[in-house]
Amino acid sequence: MGFDSMFTGISGLNAYQNQIDMISNDIANVGTVGFKGQRMTFADMFYQSQGFASAPTQTNGGVNPQEIGLGVKVNSIDTNFSQGGLETTGINTDLALNGDGFFMLRNADGSGQPIYTRDGAFSLNSNGLLYDPATGLAVQGFMANSNGTVSASSNPGPVTIPIGLKMQATATGSANAIKYGPSNNQNFDVSFGGSLDQQQYVAEAAVAGTGTSKTISTTIYDSLGNAHQATITFSPVGPNTPVGGPPPAPAGALPATVTDINGNNTVPASRWSYTVTFADGTAPTTNSGYVFFDQNGQYINTSSTANAAAGTVGTIGAPSAAQGDLLTIPVSAAGPPPTGWAAGDNASASSIGLDFSTMTSLANTATASVLNQNGFAAGTLSNITIGQDGTITGAFTNGQEKTVGQIAVATFQNEGGLHRIGGNGFQQTANSGLAQIGTANSGRFGAIVSGSLEQSNVSLADEFTKMIVAQRAFEANTRGISTADQNMQTVINIRGSEN
Repeated sequence: MGFDSMFTGISGLNAYQNQIDMISNDIANVGTVGFKGQRMTFADMFYQSQGFASAPTQTNGGVNPQEIGLGVKVNSIDTNFSQGGLETTGINTDLALNGDGFFMLRNADGSGQPIYTRDGAFSLNSNGLLYDPATGLAVQGFMANSNGTVSASSNPGPVTIPIGLKMQATATGSANAIKYGPSNNQNFDVSFGGSLDQQQYVAEAAVAGTGTSKTISTTIYDSLGNAHQATITFSPVGPNTPVGGPPPAPAGALPATVTDINGNNTVPASRWSYTVTFADGTAPTTNSGYVFFDQNGQYINTSSTANAAAGTVGTIGAPSAAQGDLLTIPVSAAGPPPTGWAAGDNASASSIGLDFSTMTSLANTATASVLNQNGFAAGTLSNITIGQDGTITGAFTNGQEKTVGQIAVATFQNEGGLHRIGGNGFQQTANSGLAQIGTANSGRFGAIVSGSLEQSNVSLADEFTKMIVAQRAFEANTRGISTADQNMQTVINIRGSEN
């Protein structure tokens, strides 16, 4: 029976040598991006029965089985998918996943089986393809349409970011431009904010000509992307302030009430006129109106006349000249644009809605400003940023930003069932289940951290401790073999001593 002891010891040598090999691999990959360490468990091997169990009887309490084990074997080798630390690189195409999920890689033409990885050291090739430079495989995701909308319900494909992509100019007031205004009335193209000094209105109301105006400026774009510097002047209009064409007539007292866009009659406390002029000589048809504020300095409405009760106040819907919130750049009957408005280039006319809803008139230094305007010149894609949900936003030379795509991520019902193929890659198996594809930072998918890489999750302290234990177990099994050998030698020597 001494041979059994030897083979038992050999099984231990083999098992612990396998563990040492695994630990060595973990230690070797302590600096590998996105590497996931492994864990090994052991199981005892089948047993040799020396005696069988018997049931209790009236006179005997029963006998337990007598079994001798014949060694140890590797029971399982599992991957530890715990989160690794994040290392900041500052390269915006370096991506790390903070949480569950894998990046998807595939051939640039969509062929072949997808590879799943936690290694996000990606780059852009000469064609703008976001890819893994180590393997040449393309990062999979969803591309945006011409409006910058991503549909993540489609099958993912290669992500291409063509640096140098052109963005067409958009005129201020264009129908397809972003609109501003109150949440229930987003129909405006230029949005004003800040405050007008109520004390200047009080001075103007007491003595005409003593109130100080506030002048601000912004850039308006025509349909060809030409920029036009616009100056907006806000002036307090008291009861005796001259307004209108020759001969100028006094504005008259404030109306008793002004109707806001919700139909509520509100007592006004101040009235300001605004006038829009252009430095290049552009002559808008409609370029002025009046803005009313209540006794708390809050915006009420706009009107085309100083006496809002006699005119038409703004209502929910498209801005208009009658409501006093529209800037109209005309085109003459013959076709050319007005002087200064891209003269000779035949730029389209513009109707620009002006939103004053976030302005106030408080007793402090005037802070009125232009918050937003929706026109811009033509531009070229110059840089990208990647958000936590994988959205790729392009930054253009005209100061605009636009969504150009979104990176896809995948998870599995059983990550432990994935097949490790080397090169930091995994492939799905029958036991991992099918890949569940989605976008980062939603559901069970982790968040993408741009400009960072996930470090290996191997702990050197743990691995060296396991290495010591495995080494000692290996040595102990060699002692078992040595002891069995000595026992065999003793039996052999018995015969020799008789001679």
